[in-house]
Amino acid sequence: MNASVHFATIGAMILCGLGMGTAFDVYRVACSRFSVRRWMLPGFDVVYWAAATLVVFRVLLARNEGEVRLYVFLGIAIGITGYFGLLSPTVIKLVGALFRAVRSVLLFVWRAIRVVLIVPVLWIVRTLARLIDIVFVVTAALLLWIGRPLFKPVAKLGKWIWRLLLPVRERARPIAEFFRSARAKWRAILELLKRKD
Repeated sequence: MNASVHFATIGAMILCGLGMGTAFDVYRVACSRFSVRRWMLPGFDVVYWAAATLVVFRVLLARNEGEVRLYVFLGIAIGITGYFGLLSPTVIKLVGALFRAVRSVLLFVWRAIRVVLIVPVLWIVRTLARLIDIVFVVTAALLLWIGRPLFKPVAKLGKWIWRLLLPVRERARPIAEFFRSARAKWRAILELLKRKD
């Protein structure tokens, strides 16, 4: 393997180190912005390191057919150290500003959707509900007003049937009184049990 491949691999590894540092800062800022619970962080760390390892391995496959040598680790270390020494504070500020900008844009879009779509639809639904209530009340009042003369013969028939059933009602009265007294006793027992508890 010639020297140009070695230098290209070292350069690629330095870039991988820079990318790993940038991704780590983005990940840290995102965790603080979204208030990620502490017990979830180890899982996210495993995902981060697995993704970083896969990316480095893919770059190595493309550059020197996947040969792992000492200069590979040296290049990654140079990239990470250089990133955290020179670029990390600036990137953290930029990522924080980007998150704030995205949040502002999303809030603006949500408010616009709410004003243009949700509020009018809610107003239409509430207005229709009120109109349906008014129509129902007016219809019920009209039906009662119109139907009152029609119900008079039916009411007379009902009174006649009620008088006709007087003997049956007299016989059923002791049974109804028995059930009423049994229900009263049952309630009294329940009250006693509640007081003892």
